[in-house]
Amino acid sequence: MQRSKSSLPPLSTLRAFEAAVRLGSFKSAAEDLSLTQSAISHQINALEAHFHRKLFVRQGNKVVLTKDGEAYGASILKAFAEMSRAGEGLLNKAGREIVRVSASPSFAALAALPHLARFKISNSALDVRLEARNSAVDFETESIDAAIQVCTLPCHGLIAHRLFRSKLAPLAHPDLCRKHGPVKSAKDLARLPLIELNNIPGLWERWFAKIDRKIKLTELNLSSDSLLAAIQMAESGVGAVLAPFPLVATVVASGRLSALLPPRVLLEAPDFHLLYRKEDASTPKIKAVRRWLKEIVAELEHRPDTSDL
Repeated sequence: MQRSKSSLPPLSTLRAFEAAVRLGSFKSAAEDLSLTQSAISHQINALEAHFHRKLFVRQGNKVVLTKDGEAYGASILKAFAEMSRAGEGLLNKAGREIVRVSASPSFAALAALPHLARFKISNSALDVRLEARNSAVDFETESIDAAIQVCTLPCHGLIAHRLFRSKLAPLAHPDLCRKHGPVKSAKDLARLPLIELNNIPGLWERWFAKIDRKIKLTELNLSSDSLLAAIQMAESGVGAVLAPFPLVATVVASGRLSALLPPRVLLEAPDFHLLYRKEDASTPKIKAVRRWLKEIVAELEHRPDTSDL
């Protein structure tokens, strides 16, 4: 298909626009591209002049996308992500292939990072890049090959594998129990300060409903944006966290936290899944990641949980 020159603006204007859309501000785009903020503004003004349309408008101290900007930005993000992946393919022909894996901070810290050296030894032709993040991956606009996320199925347009069936148990530092008294039942647990996970609201309520529907929780005054941060809060003795086995088996085995009651499965709760694009399913990169995760999960599940409590 023959392209119109007027439909293809200068690459410098597209680079500035893509960075501003991806990062949400001209300042962040300038830092990302090692330019000044005025240079970013100049490039985007040139892009708007090229199309005779406003792509950004100012609202107070912020700039926000117009409807035209949103539509064009979505296409440009996809195009840049595809170009990035294509460029990596060419570069990798001269060296080791890169596999980019995103993981939730808790899975990265408690499972992936301790076994990263094993992946490198078993896959010498691959250079793994692990990124810990709480936000979901947009596989259409990001150059991530695989993601380990806490989610529920289905995941439209992606292949998803549950890594394990999580069993949730309340964990706390022994000092917390010494302060508030022993925990022998769910009623005793309800007296403790409980740490809520903001990304999975209502998890404590669902857990208590499975144990004893008569227990009504008061307002939860402690919260965290991630499981890893909640575990760290619990280790400081401020409250109890509802955490998934087998992922946290190493935390309990090390004595950092104690399981107060046996773990329970909540079938409707979000769980850890491996996600990747359908077209990548048979690639060596994804096959290597799947083998690696199977080894990690097998080792985690080999550790004892708290079923005998």
